[in-house]
Amino acid sequence: MGVFNPKMLDASIRDVVSSLSNDRKTDVLLYALQHLPAGPSSRTIVENAVQSCLHIPSVYPQKVIQARLLRAKSRFSAGLRGAAHQDLQAILLMDPTHAEARALMPQAGSTRSEKSLSLPHGQPRFSPELWREIASYLPRKDLRTLLFVPHALSTIASELLFRDLHLQFGTSHFYAVNKSDEYSSDIDIWHAQRSADILARLVSDQKYASMVRVLHISAPHQSTNILTTFQIGILANVFPKLINLKSFGCIMGNEAMSSVLRILEKTHPRLPEINLKSTSDEPPVLPRLSNFNSFAYTTRRFPQGFITSLPDLFITLRSLNLEIQDGVIPAGIIAASNLTTLDLAGSFEDTAVFSEILMHGNRLEVLRLRGKLGRTCTPSIAFRGRTAPLPCLREFVFSLTSVSRDFEDSDLFGAITDFVRKHPALKALKLLIYPDVHHVGYDASVWGVLPTLTELRLLHIVIPQDLSPALSTWLIPRTVKYLSLSTSSIRNIGSMVSLWPGLPKGIKYLALSSSSPADTADVLHDSPLPDLRLLKLSSKLYTVVRAGNDVILEEWPRRRMVFYLGDWLERLECDDLPLSSF
Repeated sequence: MGVFNPKMLDASIRDVVSSLSNDRKTDVLLYALQHLPAGPSSRTIVENAVQSCLHIPSVYPQKVIQARLLRAKSRFSAGLRGAAHQDLQAILLMDPTHAEARALMPQAGSTRSEKSLSLPHGQPRFSPELWREIASYLPRKDLRTLLFVPHALSTIASELLFRDLHLQFGTSHFYAVNKSDEYSSDIDIWHAQRSADILARLVSDQKYASMVRVLHISAPHQSTNILTTFQIGILANVFPKLINLKSFGCIMGNEAMSSVLRILEKTHPRLPEINLKSTSDEPPVLPRLSNFNSFAYTTRRFPQGFITSLPDLFITLRSLNLEIQDGVIPAGIIAASNLTTLDLAGSFEDTAVFSEILMHGNRLEVLRLRGKLGRTCTPSIAFRGRTAPLPCLREFVFSLTSVSRDFEDSDLFGAITDFVRKHPALKALKLLIYPDVHHVGYDASVWGVLPTLTELRLLHIVIPQDLSPALSTWLIPRTVKYLSLSTSSIRNIGSMVSLWPGLPKGIKYLALSSSSPADTADVLHDSPLPDLRLLKLSSKLYTVVRAGNDVILEEWPRRRMVFYLGDWLERLECDDLPLSSF
């Protein structure tokens, strides 16, 4: 026979291996893995092969060490340092003197006596339960650091980090300025592989699935749906295993979102918190909504039947966030009596919306009203009609983006100022007005209320034309830590320098609507704010880095602002700055 079929070799290997014991199969598998060429596809093969070895209860410890070491090297080559260190930490628990594992994790050599890391040699000082309780109070940045520590804390930290998952599909291309950017494609490929690995782990490992408390999926709609039918099918298998899920959020097109929400409705009918953002022009078809404590929804217009389903929400709802870009917020649907947080963005055509909220919102701690005012809407009447303060109010936002052509309410901000004056315990205040909005009574008198707010920590406000920038900052309470100033009057560095003497010295975050990084760095160098960590100029964020006598502004990448803002605020010790500020 002169023709050789290569498939015969594969079949022969399979036949030979099938007759071996599990222990011998493990030997063959580990030997073959050592000769596997490096590449993106080989990592999945290594992950599956090592996991199959670890599932064999009778496998010898030395083979477990060999398997974990192979997987750690594969993970290192893929940039998954945290996952690789978990394998190395497990190896050092089994063999504290393992030379290669110690070389890959140099921190192991500087730890306390290795004997205390392993139960056979000595008991740990604290029990795992106590370590877990301690770690539960740590911020995520410290938990990430613990991943590199060869101690039981490494495993505990990975489990705590696993509570909050964010899966991304096609996000880099969707948000990229240049859609043909190859770097964006590489990022999307990396995230697709990461998300696939996480979903596979959730499907196969009930223990890890039960750890998840928060799940967010970003799969923004482009010309076609990013999520495939297969991926939605995987999610259908994952959701039933997330038995401790407390919060779900997604950014999707209408078709994919409708499919995912139908699954969620069946598997988690009493989910406490949900956050939805539609990226399609047409809104998705939503399932029956009920039993939420917190509901957030961003879309271009109200989906069919949504308004009629809103009354069902308010039975259990405590927090409501509605952002309807092209929709009108109708009167008679917002039952504010049970709400503690209310955030509405859209078009307000009726004064009754404001009257209902202010009349019945006695439990409101956070009240945000943003959008356009229609011709027949006169909010000043509603604000004047509320004679008593809202007893629990701690954050108030009023942002006016535009008004109808024939709109007239010259007492609007005068009424709002009197309303704010009744709440001296406010922690956060935002009073914003866009430049093309006129005849609403926004002038220097609005700033007269600021000195009465003695507990204010966050302020976002517009400097009016009739108020000097140099004088304005002296009116800001000294308790403010996070400050945003919007103005069209600061057009040169001289005007900006005049702001600095009056700024509160404890500011950690400062946003200026019109300024250049170079000019701001010069001003910071001459008039430093010692606690300033984060700077926003126009729409860009900068980390303030002090190197000796120099001040350097490090610009944030766009993806950091979109997806990792909370983590970086925590790193910069600005974690109490609300994400809504951006």
